[in-house]
Amino acid sequence: MDFGALDSMMEKKLVSIICICYNQEDYILAALESVFKQSYEAFELIMVDNGSTDSSQEKIQVWLQENGLIEEVKTVFYPNSINYCKVFNQALELTKGEFVIDLSGDDVLYPEHLEASVMALQNSPQSALCSSNAVLYHEEKGKNNYFFPLSNKQVPADWEPKGDIYKEVVRNYCLCTPTMVFRSAILRQEGGYDDRLVYEDFDIIVRLARKYSFTFSPHIGVKKRIHSRAFAQQQYKVRKSEMLWSTYRVCQKIVQLNQSEVERGALVSRCKYEAKHALSSANFEVAKCLLQLADESGAKGFGFILLKAWAFLKLDLSFFYRLYAGS
Repeated sequence: MDFGALDSMMEKKLVSIICICYNQEDYILAALESVFKQSYEAFELIMVDNGSTDSSQEKIQVWLQENGLIEEVKTVFYPNSINYCKVFNQALELTKGEFVIDLSGDDVLYPEHLEASVMALQNSPQSALCSSNAVLYHEEKGKNNYFFPLSNKQVPADWEPKGDIYKEVVRNYCLCTPTMVFRSAILRQEGGYDDRLVYEDFDIIVRLARKYSFTFSPHIGVKKRIHSRAFAQQQYKVRKSEMLWSTYRVCQKIVQLNQSEVERGALVSRCKYEAKHALSSANFEVAKCLLQLADESGAKGFGFILLKAWAFLKLDLSFFYRLYAGS
């Protein structure tokens, strides 16, 4: 293989990195530095602050000034926080790249992430996105683990999320969403993120997986921080989770997208999983809606009956759930 020719071809493919920050003053500089340490140099950065109330905006501006990047980096600073999906879609309109990355202001890209992901997408031209592995850093515990278990060759030991994986993404979280590199033309064609939702990843991967194949690169692309202030930690917020209502709305979409009994079974599994966590966190109304959707999709069995009884009784075990989640 002519690696020089391959490098030349890859350099022509621009990657747009949209970095969105919200009250991440302790992390945002590490995110920015990781972008400019990439081995793949054909990228543009759109830096967005979504109305931070800490010193994030000041730190971003100072860092860009000190590194001579004020003219090179597109910046958007919102005076107040608005819907994340809307923020991303507006930033997407500013991009010029063939590929696009959604980078959280508290995550870090490893130096080979862009290069390996672009190569995988070029080798799989029919794929809408490429995902990879990630280090999950649990800040409060000071521990690292991986999204996929690794073999001695630094390759996920079991299944890989590539090809037609619609039923798998409906059933569970089978790919590491912070590592995703989208083909921007497809993302635009599908309307970007759904800004009626409060979070983006479940919906976009379901919609894309229904129509397109995915590819996978076994490299470790991102360091994902897991900490108490992360937005994802609100997924099962006790008694008042907005994210669970978005999950339910995505499940409603899936009803219309499904085409087989196997896919309906995958939705039942997802609804039961989300309902269990909704019940455990005392989000009883959305739990009832999820269980109703599961029922309409053919759910049955003793475990399902127990979940419905729990929802009917509204047995509040959220104290124990909070202890378990924090352990």
